[in-house]
Amino acid sequence: MRGQAGRRLLILLFLLLTAFPDAAGADDFDRLRRDASGISSLSADFVQKKSMKILSAPLVSKGKFYYAAPDSIRWEYVKPIRSIVISNQGNTKRYIASGGKMIEDKTGGALAMKIVLDEVAGWMKGKFTANPSFAARVQEGPETQIVLTPTGKNTAGLIEKIEITVSRKDAVVKTVRIVEGAAAETRIDFLHTVVNQTLPPGTFQDIP
Repeated sequence: MRGQAGRRLLILLFLLLTAFPDAAGADDFDRLRRDASGISSLSADFVQKKSMKILSAPLVSKGKFYYAAPDSIRWEYVKPIRSIVISNQGNTKRYIASGGKMIEDKTGGALAMKIVLDEVAGWMKGKFTANPSFAARVQEGPETQIVLTPTGKNTAGLIEKIEITVSRKDAVVKTVRIVEGAAAETRIDFLHTVVNQTLPPGTFQDIP
């Protein structure tokens, strides 16, 4: 169940991270891009909750996220199963805990993650590329929220809407909520975010 949920989330995140049309609220997205331009590094904890009607309780995963401009990313699940994806200088590797060691995944999962993480790097810089699969709008309030809704059949059965909450101060992403329908949704909360501080040495290096 967790493996299937993880693969489904990967597809949803790929659609999410390539889904900001420049035609929708161009001024708002220009502002977000300017606000994000000052981010040179970022680290955060995250909590991912997958809720489904058939489950008595959400599937909860926890981990750490690191980013350094222009395109270095470390996405690390700590619980319930440790796994790490590192993307640095165009090279992406994935490691999975096995037998008390971190073993490199040779099954092709790293290639799929590279597509996602390349988009994440652009997102962290506020660069939102065109994608006709979604209509996007910005809602202003105490926090800025970007709402994406599908425009065609290619997302049918996958996504009903996506809500991304970002900080009004610096456009840092705080929450992503992916609604697949009345019976399922995924929410990722980024916590204890630290911007523009020196990251630990070796953050984007191979796992020993």
